[in-house]
Amino acid sequence: MNRPKVLIVDDVEENLILLAFALKAFDVDVVKAHDGFEAETLCTEHEFLLIILDVHMPGRTGIEAAGVIRAETRNGMTPIIFLTADTTASEIPRSAYSIGAVDVMFKPLEAARLRAKVQVFLDLYLARMKVVGLMERLEASQAQLIAQEKYQAVSSLIGSMSHNFNNQLCIAEGYATALLEDADAATSGPLVKIVAAVGACTELLEKMQSFTGVNQVTTSELAAADRLILDFVKALDVVTPEGTELSTDIGVGVNELELAPQVLRKIFLSIAQFLAEQIGSRAALAAVDVFGLAADGALLVNIRCRGVTIEPTVQAAVMDFFSSNDVVAQQQSIGLAAAKTMTQDLGGLLTLEAAPDSFEVHLRIPLAALKSELNLG
Repeated sequence: MNRPKVLIVDDVEENLILLAFALKAFDVDVVKAHDGFEAETLCTEHEFLLIILDVHMPGRTGIEAAGVIRAETRNGMTPIIFLTADTTASEIPRSAYSIGAVDVMFKPLEAARLRAKVQVFLDLYLARMKVVGLMERLEASQAQLIAQEKYQAVSSLIGSMSHNFNNQLCIAEGYATALLEDADAATSGPLVKIVAAVGACTELLEKMQSFTGVNQVTTSELAAADRLILDFVKALDVVTPEGTELSTDIGVGVNELELAPQVLRKIFLSIAQFLAEQIGSRAALAAVDVFGLAADGALLVNIRCRGVTIEPTVQAAVMDFFSSNDVVAQQQSIGLAAAKTMTQDLGGLLTLEAAPDSFEVHLRIPLAALKSELNLG
């Protein structure tokens, strides 16, 4: 949590020095302003725990500055304590309270009384920050839960579709084979091609089922990291449009890494879903380069997609999915957002970088997390 800031405003430098000295007892950053205009500028740039504001200043009085701060800056609700040396002007307290002051203190300043008031506001601020922190953690846990539920729903849908698709392939192969048995020379050639095409589709489906974990039994056996990356590229070959150029570059030593495959496959599946969405929506052919490397105790995978421009709204939704109000962007980014969540759960990092005619996905996951049996299934 950032240190809270207190703004002190006075046109007399000696008064600022005394105020700063009085606040040394607190764990706060003291920011000084020498007139009302400077105070207004600082209030547009920073959020303050408390503002201590002199009433009588040349150019812009404290009352005038407070009105602007309340109406036009990010400190519209920040407590303000007014300082004045004029104990005879009865209208000053009334004016100060009408503009939103929490107190008016008279000079010469009573340091003990000021510290007591600052302590109250500091305690309130720290209590509010604890609540904000709890809310942020709750929101993060809810986001992870929703992402996991969405991933499970997608996995279930893939499993159901794969089963139905496999049934239709079996029917097509059965009819084609039966026709082939009684076919003459003129029709046997096309039927042979049909049977071969069905067989090729069945093989691709089996690869996808193996990659996504459909019909796959959870195991404690480890898999080579380079094999998992190559399986990911094979999956891209299935889900991306025909003609997409794919290349793979795996660094030395990656083949020696033995990892728990289930979680990494889920992350790769979600990335593949995102790439298929982005590439499939473009008319021009794209190219995907996959780089794998092991360094500093982590598996690094860089995926560069050339010939595709990523929309800023999609990039924003990936990095902060639940803050996006763009439903279309959320639909297009859900795959990579889910991969980002799973990566963070492993203590890793996933980033999306956009360029004018390309984008890159950078994946970094600690090897210790990928080897742990706790991450299986």
